[in-house]
Amino acid sequence: MEKCYTNEIHTQILIALLKAHGIRKVVASPGATNICFVASIQNDPYFEIYSSVDERSAAYIACGLSAESGEAVVLSCTGATASRNYIPALTEAFYRKLPILAITSTQRIERIGHNIPQVIDRRTPLNDIVKMSTQVSEINNEEDKWNCEITINKAILALKHHGGGPVHINLVTNYSSMYNTKVLPLVNVINRITYKDALPDIPKGKIGIFVGNHKRWSEKLTNLVDLFCKKYNAIVFCDHTSNYKGKYRAFAGLIATQENYKSSCCFVDLLIHIGDISGGYMSFNPTKVWRVNPDGEICDTFRKLQYTFEMEEEDFFERYINIITNEKNENTFITEWKSEYEKIYAKIPELPFSNAWIAQNTISKIPENSVLHLGILNSLRTWNYFEASQSILGYANTGGFGIDGCVSSLIGASLVEPNKLFFGVVGDLAFFMI
Repeated sequence: MEKCYTNEIHTQILIALLKAHGIRKVVASPGATNICFVASIQNDPYFEIYSSVDERSAAYIACGLSAESGEAVVLSCTGATASRNYIPALTEAFYRKLPILAITSTQRIERIGHNIPQVIDRRTPLNDIVKMSTQVSEINNEEDKWNCEITINKAILALKHHGGGPVHINLVTNYSSMYNTKVLPLVNVINRITYKDALPDIPKGKIGIFVGNHKRWSEKLTNLVDLFCKKYNAIVFCDHTSNYKGKYRAFAGLIATQENYKSSCCFVDLLIHIGDISGGYMSFNPTKVWRVNPDGEICDTFRKLQYTFEMEEEDFFERYINIITNEKNENTFITEWKSEYEKIYAKIPELPFSNAWIAQNTISKIPENSVLHLGILNSLRTWNYFEASQSILGYANTGGFGIDGCVSSLIGASLVEPNKLFFGVVGDLAFFMI
């Protein structure tokens, strides 16, 4: 029989990502609500499908399959109370850390609570049946598609994260009767790299390290990043809150925020994302993004995420520095950046009296080794146009992004080092909200 898939795009993405992550075993129970998924995979020779009419038995079959094979196993059931029969076996899987992916098909969530037949509320699972429960809905635009890919990647990766265990996807369906899609869509596959995994190769070309809001850097981390940049033709995109002061600092506030001009320096073959939330509103065009953070979260700020490295930043850079290569690279990217920087800043006209004028004429007068606290949004973005001395550390409340609290944060920080100068730049409303 010809291999064709449903025209439900979110279901196509689910199938494509199952294949990309190497998940092939499926235990399916019959029904109407899950027909788009099951009918799509049953003629794809990649999948190994077993049928079990009783969902309780199906889930225990999945436990046995997974325990014996060491592989993740998919469960598929219809709507109504079918999924309730998974509870005993998912409890077993939870405590044995078996990677069972329970895909429960459902009508649209908006129908919950309206006395519509076979519609029950699966949005809140029991505490000890799954590690993660998520919703995959229909796709109407590119934002929906991006969210669908991220959600399914997260769910699949959770199957084996921190010891592993069962995961739940509540899959919405519109009961499409069209099965004329012959090729699955291209999808963005995200993987998690831990200390025990082999490292992927750094691609050739220009490498950018984007640093969001970052704590004070250790001397060791700065030296490691400098060695990494030298070896791999990389530079470090910074704003005032990044706090990297090494040799390959690329202060990107003005260059990467242009609306009518996109610098070639903002196009990189790989962007390595470290640190936390940035308030710089900078725009880059990476081919791929690698996120490095010990939290191991799938955080796709730039919508090009390929890997999340669940490790400390020092360990990441040290491991790549220690990879032996026969190539002798010259860092041409930092030279290109410096040339672009000088060209852009030479075009800044004489500014009228304004927030920007105050920033331009004040930042060079801030004493060495002091600390600069900036209010979020306008204050931070304006001061990000102008570089400060390398000895000055910068902070902003970009975590919750509220205008309240910036002055109080400055005061709290100053209590730690009473002999150091702390400066704050805030808007008038933020000042009164301290």
